[in-house]
Amino acid sequence: MVQSVNSTNSDDLFSVSLITPWIKGSIKVDNAFIYVDMPNTILFGLLPAGKSKDSSPLSGVTNVYTSKSYKLGSIILGIVLALIGFSMFGSSFAAGLVLLVIGVAVFGGGIKTALTYERSGITKVIEFPFFEAQHVDELEGQIVGKIQAYQDDRNGRMNAERTMHQSHENTQQIVDAVKGSATAKNESVASGKFCPNCGSLLAQGASFCTHCGTKIN
Repeated sequence: MVQSVNSTNSDDLFSVSLITPWIKGSIKVDNAFIYVDMPNTILFGLLPAGKSKDSSPLSGVTNVYTSKSYKLGSIILGIVLALIGFSMFGSSFAAGLVLLVIGVAVFGGGIKTALTYERSGITKVIEFPFFEAQHVDELEGQIVGKIQAYQDDRNGRMNAERTMHQSHENTQQIVDAVKGSATAKNESVASGKFCPNCGSLLAQGASFCTHCGTKIN
């Protein structure tokens, strides 16, 4: 027997069937993952059977949206069953009422609200009864908000890393320039000579000081 999922937050719980709305699944999202724990359904989506569990990292989730679909087979079958139920009221009210209720349930089960998203290129579709439409729209907004916050946080970290890397490169360029200037100065000193009168640095082969005019031996 399929049991309802337990959750401390009622906003995470969703009905999966029109005729068993008390059996619920859970979809919740945090800052890193989307967690899905939903019962599957059979018989035109009327009865829960089995369970599907999944977790998707927000880093790989894209294209989140909700939609409404109408399954003509279920809708037409529901109408037919409801009409047959009405026609049986004269001969067997109880049987007609049961058939009418089944017809209405099948008809309602043909109207679906779906949450769709892509995970690393794979499309995920989760269907809900039509009366969960507003709740599913709120979930979509919550997921989109979490994805946006995740992307903003990641972009902020990347920008900070780029800024630090650029700052490191600029600092290294300044250090290299200072080292190059000091090396050039040392090489200039090593290849020249000083004036014995004023102490100015002169070229190695200079005969006179360009600053004071002293003759260099």
